[in-house]
Amino acid sequence: MSLHAREFFDQLSLPLPFGTVVGDAYYANPPDSPIRLRIDFARTRTDRQYDGLRLAVIHAERGPLDTIHLRFAEHGTFTRRDSERSSGDGRGVIRDWHENGRPPWAGADLTGLRTAIVGFVRVSCPTLVAPRSFTTPGAWTDSWHDTLWATDTAVLTRLHEATQSVLDLTEAGTYDDMPITQTLRNARYYVMDMLGLPLDQGMLAEAAAVTQLTGRRLGPDTADALERIASMPLDRQRALVQAASRRHTATPTPLRTSSPPARPVPAPGQTPAARSH
Repeated sequence: MSLHAREFFDQLSLPLPFGTVVGDAYYANPPDSPIRLRIDFARTRTDRQYDGLRLAVIHAERGPLDTIHLRFAEHGTFTRRDSERSSGDGRGVIRDWHENGRPPWAGADLTGLRTAIVGFVRVSCPTLVAPRSFTTPGAWTDSWHDTLWATDTAVLTRLHEATQSVLDLTEAGTYDDMPITQTLRNARYYVMDMLGLPLDQGMLAEAAAVTQLTGRRLGPDTADALERIASMPLDRQRALVQAASRRHTATPTPLRTSSPPARPVPAPGQTPAARSH
């Protein structure tokens, strides 16, 4: 009997991008990334019997990076189904011993599994996070789309905070030997995952961080400016990010009632990135 994997993963409704089902396995593999997530039904010692899902984050060259076994019994998947059975046999498992009939996982409550998978991915491979946030949007994110967000002071203040998070992330990346372009490439997903912003807000925070870093408005030469900075030694890249962060901190947010304390901050035109244009 088929496990009806495609229907199962459709109902599981994982908030992951680039997901597809091949055979009885689910894969999520972002474009141009060596990392993918694979989810299989976990076999027991009994032939054609499964007691959960097995997740693996796999690198194309280095192999498995992290794995976990999520058991149905530990996540309430079949609590209701099993409570209606008179026998204790087969509790918390599914079997594909028959050629016809309903899917073996019929009656499953997938809420617990979904939550566990999301938690695993957030820790083990945040680049797999989808353009749908894992967190529930607050009222301010609703107003982003329902009102003119450019005049909403709460939204603008939150965007200011998100931009600072992008700059902090970019600086931290230089300590891990990552050039700024590599970190910025995933910044929108980081902001979405950590702050609960939808992808479009994360992209705006990313763009604001880039303008602070380059000292220029976004335009056709933005990519070249970033690549020039990324070609510098990492300590120099770090210094430029720190300067951008100071400039951003000194920029008043909509809810500030007084100007921030004065601090020596180099003008945007004095940065090497600005002179390179």
